[in-house]
Amino acid sequence: MEFDPNNAVVQLCVKGMTAEGEGKIDQAKQLFQQAWDTATNNFEAFTAAHYLARNQADPNIELKWNLEALRLADMLEPDGMNGYYPSLYLNVAKSYETLGDPEQATGFYQKAAESSEYLPAGGYSDMIRSGIAAGLKRVGKTNPAGEQVKSLINGWCERKELRPLSMILPAYVGNLGTANDRNKLLSAFSYLSATRCLGEEDQKKTEGIIASLSREIAIKI
Repeated sequence: MEFDPNNAVVQLCVKGMTAEGEGKIDQAKQLFQQAWDTATNNFEAFTAAHYLARNQADPNIELKWNLEALRLADMLEPDGMNGYYPSLYLNVAKSYETLGDPEQATGFYQKAAESSEYLPAGGYSDMIRSGIAAGLKRVGKTNPAGEQVKSLINGWCERKELRPLSMILPAYVGNLGTANDRNKLLSAFSYLSATRCLGEEDQKKTEGIIASLSREIAIKI
């Protein structure tokens, strides 16, 4: 589902974001509340709830609205909402993290990671994925690529070997542990291996990583 720029609720939320950008936080919150009061269907209510979670001084109220936005999203057509879930799960996870509930936070960060495959390419998606990765790191779920990958990357950085870094870093940095991310990492290492641009030791390590990723992907299928 997409936002209709002519929709009254959407227009109120746009005005709220404009006010927020101008530092008029109270006015923004009033506009978001007005959007909620104006909503006549689940999608409009979902939109308003998503924005009402912003700039809440009380993290419990922030969590309330983030959960409400998620609840309303669950009531809408699933296929039309897939692209919204990474952000929704991320917001809920951050709320739980702020409230000192790492177990709930971890669960929702992982849900955000799993749903991130529905994000289209672009700056917004990169921002959401970066937020998910940072959240997972804060709750102790580090990049799942493995110590061998980290060791190789650290070595290339120290030696300023730009060619392998340029091939691997995009897939590594964006790796949230999903099946799609593992496939991207496998493709990157396979391409790097095929170029034969590495020294003998790094080539062997790369081939070992390819074998390990291939086994992991096969097990997950």
